[in-house]
Amino acid sequence: MTNHYDKVYGCLLAAAIGDAMGCPLETRTVSLIKRDFGNGDFVYDYMTPLPDSIAYDMPRAYVTDDFSCAYLSGKYFAADNGRITRQAAADALLEWKNSEDTRIFYERYCGPSTRQGLEQLEGKLTDSSRDYLLCNNRTATNGGGMKGWIVGLFDPGNVDKAIDDALVMCQITHYNPIALSGAAAVAAAVSQSMVKGARLDEVLEAGLYGAGEGYRRAQRFAQPSAGASVEKRMDLAIQIGLKYANDFEKCVVEMTDLIVSGLNANESIPCAFGYLAAGGTDVMRTIYMAVNSGNDSDTTAIMAGAMAGALNGGSGIDSYHAETLKKANPFIDFEGFADEICRVTN
Repeated sequence: MTNHYDKVYGCLLAAAIGDAMGCPLETRTVSLIKRDFGNGDFVYDYMTPLPDSIAYDMPRAYVTDDFSCAYLSGKYFAADNGRITRQAAADALLEWKNSEDTRIFYERYCGPSTRQGLEQLEGKLTDSSRDYLLCNNRTATNGGGMKGWIVGLFDPGNVDKAIDDALVMCQITHYNPIALSGAAAVAAAVSQSMVKGARLDEVLEAGLYGAGEGYRRAQRFAQPSAGASVEKRMDLAIQIGLKYANDFEKCVVEMTDLIVSGLNANESIPCAFGYLAAGGTDVMRTIYMAVNSGNDSDTTAIMAGAMAGALNGGSGIDSYHAETLKKANPFIDFEGFADEICRVTN
């Protein structure tokens, strides 16, 4: 049975693995991943980005906006004794965008909803669709779930607080119920995963609860958005994951065909839960499935990895991964940051 530190460490490490491993495969289909990276097979390691990818000149095993933004946000929360506040979330975003160390992640990878939220924070947004559209469906993206998993580490076992904290953190950039539903689902699942002896079924149930409650709570204040239910698509994805848990290829193909691992919150976030259901106690299997989905593979895999790592701990993950990631990303200190989080949550 894993201890608290191991769960925190496992969450951070597995999230970074998913982000860095998924990054070079982003936008591709399953068949193109096999053709271009796997010599006809799936990918099980860090790849060097090809010239036709978003990360075309980035180093192998380099993380993206996904992990870097969540990591820096978590640093701000830890510095404030574990409190999740709008001010801390906003300050972290502004540093992430403007700091010399992390600006590259904003410039290269930043999604449309996060970019718009940052422009509004800085007072640079002069033509906001929020001003004239009742429903701005273009911002119902997965950037809340992309970073919202970090909240679950600060609310271990307190699923309702994790939902509320995810809404506080993520509404700055994702001000609509669909996106916030996804963020709340991932935060709730990580929160439940942090419970000693937590079971997979309990974590999946917490995620479904988080999606439903996150949507209902966000409806009270956020701009409406039209789109498929994150909660109901999660339920379908979990069914697919459980059904094909022993058939890696069938699981990936069914998930990408029926759920889709794309930019929208109601696509990649349900996919991440489906792969968590399929991977069970095997953290790396969960990540490998998410990575090989393609499309928005880094975001699908960071969320799946964060949940699997928190549930199962990091002690069983080969040290190769931490060593590779720290060498490629010197700003990451898995052990030190895990210690910081444990100090304010134990």
